[in-house]
Amino acid sequence: MLFMKEKIVPTIMLTLLITSMLMLAINIQPVKAEGTIYIRADGSVDPPTAPIQRDGDIYTFTDNIFMIIVVERDNIVVNGAGRIVQGTKAYESKGIDLAGRTNVTIKKMEIKSFHYGIYLNGSSYNNISGNNITTIWLYGVGIWLYSSSNNNIYENSIANNEYGIWLSYSSNNSISENSIMSNRQIGIWLYDSSNNNIYKNDVTNSEYYGILVHSSSSNVFRSNSMANNKYNFGVWGDGLLRFVNDVDASNTVNGKPIYYWVNEADRTAPSDAGYVALVNCTRIIVRDLNLSNNGQGISLVYTTNSIITKNSMENNEYGIQLVWSSNNVISENKMINSSLGIKLEWSSDNFIYHNSLVDNTDFQVYTHASTNVWDDGYPSGGNYWSDYVSVDVKEGPNQDLPGSDGLCDTPYNIDASNTDHYPLFVGAPPPPTYSLTITTTAGGTADPAPGTYGYTANSTVQVTAIPAANHLFDYWELDSVNVGSANPYSVLMDKNHALKAVFSLIPPPLSASISPLSASILVGQSVTFTSTVSGGYTPYGYQWYLNGAPVSGATSNTWTFTPTTSGIYYVHLKVTDAKANTAQSDAARITFPPPPPVGGYSFSIQVQTKAEPVLPYIALIATLTAVFTKLRPKTKRKR
Repeated sequence: MLFMKEKIVPTIMLTLLITSMLMLAINIQPVKAEGTIYIRADGSVDPPTAPIQRDGDIYTFTDNIFMIIVVERDNIVVNGAGRIVQGTKAYESKGIDLAGRTNVTIKKMEIKSFHYGIYLNGSSYNNISGNNITTIWLYGVGIWLYSSSNNNIYENSIANNEYGIWLSYSSNNSISENSIMSNRQIGIWLYDSSNNNIYKNDVTNSEYYGILVHSSSSNVFRSNSMANNKYNFGVWGDGLLRFVNDVDASNTVNGKPIYYWVNEADRTAPSDAGYVALVNCTRIIVRDLNLSNNGQGISLVYTTNSIITKNSMENNEYGIQLVWSSNNVISENKMINSSLGIKLEWSSDNFIYHNSLVDNTDFQVYTHASTNVWDDGYPSGGNYWSDYVSVDVKEGPNQDLPGSDGLCDTPYNIDASNTDHYPLFVGAPPPPTYSLTITTTAGGTADPAPGTYGYTANSTVQVTAIPAANHLFDYWELDSVNVGSANPYSVLMDKNHALKAVFSLIPPPLSASISPLSASILVGQSVTFTSTVSGGYTPYGYQWYLNGAPVSGATSNTWTFTPTTSGIYYVHLKVTDAKANTAQSDAARITFPPPPPVGGYSFSIQVQTKAEPVLPYIALIATLTAVFTKLRPKTKRKR
C-alpha cells in the first residue's frame, strides 16, 4: 500500500502540472511580429504573416503586436480594433509612419513607447481618431505634424508624452475633441503654423504648457478647456501678425474665460477673466483681476494708451508682457512667483510705478530695446522690489535730508536705460491713483494726446487744447460739465475724471443787413425792418439805432418804427455774436412829411407872359417920330 501511494502522488502532481501549463497556454496572448510592418503601395502587407486582415481598402489588426507600422499607400483605413502597437523607446522611432500619405484613416490604435506615436510629414487629408497614444520616451511626441495640411485629428487620448500634439510649419488642420493629459512639456504646441482650427480639446496637467502658440497666426480657438497645467495658455512671437489669432471667450483656463482682443479700443476687460491679451489695441482698461498659471498674466502687443492697474498675477511665466507697446500706464499690480515679473521687448515710453515685484525667480524685470519711466517722482515713488536691500533714513527729492519717507534712499537700477529713482521701501503702501480720460471733438487734439492715463491721487494734471487748421478751441467739458475755455486747463486728480476739448470750425466774418433801406410814409403809418445776419458765432445779439442813438428795447431781429413828428430819419442795426464780434448794417432813410393844414392847401395862379426885347422898339419909335416930324411941314406948304 505504501508503495502504491508513493507512485500515485507523483502521478497526480504531474497531471496537475501539465493541466496548469495547458490552461496557461490557452490564456496567453501572443506578442508577434517584432520589427516593422509595411502596408505597401500595392496594398500588400509585408511581412505577409503580420496580424492584419485586409478587406479591400480596410486593414484591421487581429492580434496584439510589437512593432512599427509604415504606411506606403494612400486612400486606406487602418483599424487597430483596440490592438497595441508597442515600440522599444528607440530614438526617432515612429509608431505609425504616415510621411507623404494622403487620405489615410488611422483609428482605434493603442500606441506606446515610441519617439513619435503617429508621424505626419508632408501629409494631407488624413484622419486620426479614437487612438490612445503614450510615447513615454524623452522628447517624445504623441502626434507630430510637420509641413502637413488639411488633416483631421480628433477624439484621441494622448497622455504621458513629452508633447501631446505638435504642429510645425503646418496649416489648415483641425485638432478637435482630444483628451490631452499629463504630458511633461506641452499639451498642444503650434510652432510657425497658421490657419488651423483648435476646437473642444481638454488639456490638463501638463508640466509646462497646456496650449502654447508660438510664432503662429490666423488660428481659430474655440471651446478648449485648459486646467491644472503649470501654464495653461500662452502666446509668443516677434511681430504683430505672429500674434493675430481668433481666440474667443469660450476658451477657458482653470474655468475662467480667455479674453484675447485684437484691434479693440475703449473697452474694459471683464472681471471674470482668466487670461488677457491685447493685440493692436488702444485705450483698454484692465483692473482688479486675478490672473495666474499662464504663459502671461497680461500680454500687450502693439498696444498703446491703456491702463493696467490693481491686478494680481501669480505663478505665470511672465506676469506682464509688452511687445512693441508704448504709452501705457502699469500701476499698483502684484507680480509674484513668476519666472519674470515684467518682460518688455521693443516697448518704450510706458509709465510703470507702484507695482510690487515679489520673488520672481529668473528676473524681476527683463528689457530688450526698451526705455521706460519706473517711478512717479517724489514723493509718490516707484515700485517695490523684493530683491532690493536698502534703507530709509533719508528723505527729499535728492534723498539727502534727515528723515524717513517710505522710499529707499538709493535708486534701483534695472539696466543702463531703466532706473527706478524712488523704489518703495519694505512695507510702504503705494498711494492711490486715479485715471484721467482725455477726448476731443473733431477739429483738434490735446497734449497729452487723447487717451486714458493714471495719476497719483491729489496730483494736478495740465492739459492743453491744440486746434487744427481753420478751427478754434471753444471750451472744456470736465465730467460732462462746461468748465470754460482756459487753455491749458488743470485737473485735480481727486477721483477718476473725463476731460473733453471742444473745437469748432472758424466761420466766415459776421455781417448784417436790413430791409427796407428807404421808405416814405404818411401820418399813422409804420415801417417794419427785418434783418439778415450771417457768419460769426451764434447766438446773435441785436440793437436797433435811430438817428445814431440806440432804441431802448429794440433788441430782436426785427423792429417796427412809427414816427410821431415829420422829418427824415435814419435807421441801422448793430449785431454782436457769441464771441463779441460786431457788424453794422447800412442805414435806411425814412421820410415823414408834415401833415396838411385844416381846410386843405390854397395855391395863387399867375399867368406868365413872354418877355420881349425893349430897346429895338424904342429905337423904332424914335426913328418913326423923327421921320414923321420932318415930313409934316412939307405937307403944309403944298397946301
